[in-house]
Amino acid sequence: MLDPNLKVAFIGGGSMAKAILSGLIFSGHSPKHIMVCTPTAKNRTEIAENFQVLVEHDNLKAVAFADIIILAVKPNMIGTVCDELREEFALRNQPNILVSVAAGINSEQVHQASGNSRVICAMPNLPAAVGQGLTGLHAHESASQEDIKQVNDLMSAVGETMWINNPHHMPSIVAAAGSSPAYFYLFMEAMEKSAIAQGLPAHQAHEAVMQSALGAVSLAKQTGTSFSQLRGQVTSPKGTTEQGIKTFLQRDIEGIVGEAMIKVANRSRELEQSHISS
Repeated sequence: MLDPNLKVAFIGGGSMAKAILSGLIFSGHSPKHIMVCTPTAKNRTEIAENFQVLVEHDNLKAVAFADIIILAVKPNMIGTVCDELREEFALRNQPNILVSVAAGINSEQVHQASGNSRVICAMPNLPAAVGQGLTGLHAHESASQEDIKQVNDLMSAVGETMWINNPHHMPSIVAAAGSSPAYFYLFMEAMEKSAIAQGLPAHQAHEAVMQSALGAVSLAKQTGTSFSQLRGQVTSPKGTTEQGIKTFLQRDIEGIVGEAMIKVANRSRELEQSHISS
């Protein structure tokens, strides 16, 4: 269970920071124990008004405030931010736990860039905003068991957690979880557009696709039945669904999905090679 007094600071106020922030508040964590540091005045104002959390321009304020600092900046900014914070980290008796949510940055890179801080890398996804996220996590050897517990409790407040022992598997988590909501939204968008083109009113097309997606996921989660078996239950021989499935298979949907996920994972590895160490 998340410690209600745990102080969390975000460095960066973009989409992923806001998703985790929303999920924490949705789960009941007090806004007074959350700080967001972001350089843009407009973004600070919006975050303060929407979430009633503390906001700051100066990243160093996060070091003094927080037990856990979530580095939610773009991958190419991790080195710059860590350089900025390194001296402040060194002055603390009990260093902050650093949680990096930047894709393509591994825990050793953050550990070295921050002056040997306690580091955990995390790959959350957007549904964290409503407490339905999936976060892949890898702990650097600098992180203690208590650090791991605290971060697990933190990310469990916004969804499920999955700990990865091998850091080289993190790009696969990026492909399977971090990026995957966008795949589903793309598929749902295409279904919605087709239903509208066939004459269904837009609001009904949207609701039909959305509720069907929610129902399909809920059924799979609750029954534990394999995706293949569930597909078979819907697909009657020579029925309507079979025609759609045949079309997808003829266009090699498995190959398309596989290629897309490999490209996501490879891009994550490219980022790992190009940032910080460069």
